[in-house]
Parts: sequence; C-alpha cells; structure tokens
Amino acid sequence: MKAVLRRSSNAKGNGSTAGLFEYKELYVNIDARKVAIGGKNIGMTPKEFDLLSFFVKNMDRVFTREQLLDKVWGYEFGGDYRTVDTHVKMLRESLGEYRRLLVTVWGVGYKFEIGG
Repeated sequence: MKAVLRRSSNAKGNGSTAGLFEYKELYVNIDARKVAIGGKNIGMTPKEFDLLSFFVKNMDRVFTREQLLDKVWGYEFGGDYRTVDTHVKMLRESLGEYRRLLVTVWGVGYKFEIGG
C-alpha cells in the first residue's frame, strides 16, 4: 500500500520535483535524469527526457501541442507543432512496451496516463 501511495503522490507531482516515478518495470528518476525499463537504462535525448518528466509530473492532464511547446520548449521556441509530434514519436519508441502510457487525445493533444 505504501508503494502505491508513493507512486501516486510522486507521479502526480505538485509543482515540485517528483523525484522517482515507478510503474511496473518502468522507473523514471527525474532528479538523476535517468529512465530504466526492467533494470536496463534507456537512453533518451535531453528533450525526450524533459517531455517525459513533464508528463509524469502532470499525469492524466491533456496538453495541446502549443502548451507543450510553451512548457517544455519555452516561450522563445520558434518551431512548429510537428516538433512535438516528432518528439512524442521518439519518446514512444524509447518507452517500448510502455508507449501506451503516452496517449493521443485526438483533436486536442497528448497526455500520460496509467490504466484507462
């Protein structure tokens, strides 16, 4: 029960660094910027990790591409929305069997959710 509560509170994030997110064999250590699946470290680009970290901290919330560009890339980013789609695709590839946690909400954007 303690593990479930810890994962729930860590994954939800509350404006602070979530620290460690665990789901089955997926481990995300936000402070150390490391991701592992089944004990094997997963290499990610810095922006992939930033995107994953943002989603983990904001679990179950849907974000438009514009919001993701603002929150993850920053106001000064001058790229187009396809940049978000490309990074989501790369992140899904990195997550392997856990790619299903990154959900496309058609006509809106993306969210990260467990279950559902």
